[in-house]
Amino acid sequence: MNDKLATIRDVIHNYIYFTVPSRNGEVTEREIINSEWVQRLRQIFQLQSAWLIYPNAIHSRFQHSLGVMQFAGDMAHALYPMFREVFPDEEIPERNHVEEVFRLAGLLHDIGHGPFGHLLDSVYTYPRYGKTHEDISSAIIQNELSGLITKIKRSPHGTFTYPISPAEITKFIKMPANFRNYSLWEQVFSKVMMGIYSADAMDFLLRDQYFCGTSEFGKINYRNLIDNALITKNGLTLKKNALPAFRTFLQTRFNMFRHVYLYEKNELYDLAFGKLLPEVLKTLRLGDPYRNLSRFKRVTDFGIHHTVTEWSALSGEKGRIGKEWRKMLLQRELPFVKVMEQEIFYKNIGEITHMVSEDILVTELKNRFGQYPEVKPLVSRTDIRLQQQFMDFENIEEFRGSDNIKALSIIDPEDGRFCAEEGNEYIKDIPIKYEVIRVYIPKEYARAKKDHDDRMRQGELFKGNTGMGDESGLRDDITSM
Repeated sequence: MNDKLATIRDVIHNYIYFTVPSRNGEVTEREIINSEWVQRLRQIFQLQSAWLIYPNAIHSRFQHSLGVMQFAGDMAHALYPMFREVFPDEEIPERNHVEEVFRLAGLLHDIGHGPFGHLLDSVYTYPRYGKTHEDISSAIIQNELSGLITKIKRSPHGTFTYPISPAEITKFIKMPANFRNYSLWEQVFSKVMMGIYSADAMDFLLRDQYFCGTSEFGKINYRNLIDNALITKNGLTLKKNALPAFRTFLQTRFNMFRHVYLYEKNELYDLAFGKLLPEVLKTLRLGDPYRNLSRFKRVTDFGIHHTVTEWSALSGEKGRIGKEWRKMLLQRELPFVKVMEQEIFYKNIGEITHMVSEDILVTELKNRFGQYPEVKPLVSRTDIRLQQQFMDFENIEEFRGSDNIKALSIIDPEDGRFCAEEGNEYIKDIPIKYEVIRVYIPKEYARAKKDHDDRMRQGELFKGNTGMGDESGLRDDITSM
């Protein structure tokens, strides 16, 4: 390691290191970290509103971004000589350059998140302007931080010759539709940031587990996963002896999505704040974050919660929003209640083939519960793994054309044999996709719903007679359409 490094104590990595100037005027990672854009992430919660349910989950996007920087740089630096050995004729920048590209990609991958993280994307940024936090991240990197980025000439392991361009970094932040515009080294190394056990995924799972106190969901042996990663003719490859660690990683990912990220109370808070958030941002005159970066920079979770709560003392529209916000935030009174829930676990490709589109499900649910104003059907789906998680390719051309960014190869280090079939068999009991369907209605209608259900149980009404009846057969009804 270079001696011009500083360190930050961290609950996951113990120490996170970063470069600092060795002479006057040198630009290093310190200047990026100390920029307003990165520092604002201290005021954006990593898990949106989960801190209202898990009191210790007050960690920020700032902490996570530093952790991803550490993981991504370590992985890229370790994999580099393997790529050189396996693909000696392929072009790739110098080792320290590649390491620094991935450190900066890790540090800046969430720079475009605003208050309420992904919720902002779903209720405001995307429906109104067709942009996500990834698009905003790219704009910030290329328009706001490029002057600093291009002046960095050193990674923690030493100097490099050619300056880093912002476009290099953004290439490893937004998921590509395909690898058509990626060189071979970019295709292989993209999995460091966007693969199945990426630097991003490992850090957020470890960090979220720690702060939520959910260690029983599985222990991720990240050291095993990193140390047993190789580059072969099939790209990023895992040694067979790391299969148990990989299986535990997938199981932990599944449990965290099921019991934390898509937990019912999390969803209720998102639903409640999400109802008001577009009105709040309109009142604050945020506009299009992608085109108003200077205005967007000032909007954070801390600022929103403080400002909108203060509105409760006012009259008019601001006062109405403020009073509702205060009631949710400080009195924990939410305007919706759940009236239906169904979980689906997809374990094979046949089940996925019969998956009904979210739009059809939502429409059907709205019809079934249409007597309730403001009924909110939510269909949440997440990928846990690929059907064919481990893949093998005949040659480099097949790899270039058929590789999946979430796929891995697996090899037996004893005899050098690729064993994709054996690896896929080992993890087949872990769901490929997880889906939870819930319906929420305004709280004021909950009493009427309960009275109706009680009468149905007592035989006073025919089931399904009013469209409010039994929803247990919902899945079968829809899948037969």
